[in-house]
Amino acid sequence: MLAVIKKMTYQEFKPSKKLEPIVDNYWSYSNLEKVGNEKILPDGSMDIIFNLGTSTSSISANSIGISGMMTEFSNKSFNENSNLFGIRLKSGTLSKLTKFPLFEIKNKTVEASLIIPEFNLEILEKLDELKSTEQKIQIIENEISSILNTKKSSNDRHIFSVIEFIRHSSEPISIKKIAENHFISLRQLERKFKLKVGVTLKEYERIIRFKKTKEIIKIRPNESLLHIAFDNGYFDHSHLTNEFKRFSGQIPSDFR
Repeated sequence: MLAVIKKMTYQEFKPSKKLEPIVDNYWSYSNLEKVGNEKILPDGSMDIIFNLGTSTSSISANSIGISGMMTEFSNKSFNENSNLFGIRLKSGTLSKLTKFPLFEIKNKTVEASLIIPEFNLEILEKLDELKSTEQKIQIIENEISSILNTKKSSNDRHIFSVIEFIRHSSEPISIKKIAENHFISLRQLERKFKLKVGVTLKEYERIIRFKKTKEIIKIRPNESLLHIAFDNGYFDHSHLTNEFKRFSGQIPSDFR
């Protein structure tokens, strides 16, 4: 994916096969011309962001931040000479790199070294010296692999199974039924999920449903929004609209 608007450039890069289970993609964003604004919508992922340029509204210059799981949209401002490089992690996989309670950074961007000490100024300086995107990705993948090798693997099969179930379900989801199907108490599942994913089960289900529905509206512009609402587990058109306003600040028809 490549977008260029007035010298603003956004690109995405695939991870290696080894890190595909953890990393959704690597991305870079540069804005060489003027101050710009971007609306960021919740998508169920978390990002580790390396700022190699000027400060943005959420991360200072020459620093590394971790963006927690979002449950609401956010308007970010970028100054000229912005230069960001990021790791978009799949849902729940940040917990493989840290034992930090991830719900504490919901809707926040915090200093990465507070959560993952290995992501410090030393690695930032290495990345800043490299011009090649491939070299930057190699440095990052080596660091992630090193961290994974030193961490004790925890038994999170319930959490990742639930994440996959929610992401691939085409029907309205019962949180209670999910727990029963995974042979775990609802209370225990909710506690572990919030700790390792960064949001509650219900919040995550709503985010993923919003994301799916947004894409359906885009690819089916002539379909009734009421039908789309019912097909995706919303009670009615009003429920659909309220959820879209919460997560995007826009109404469903804006995504046609």
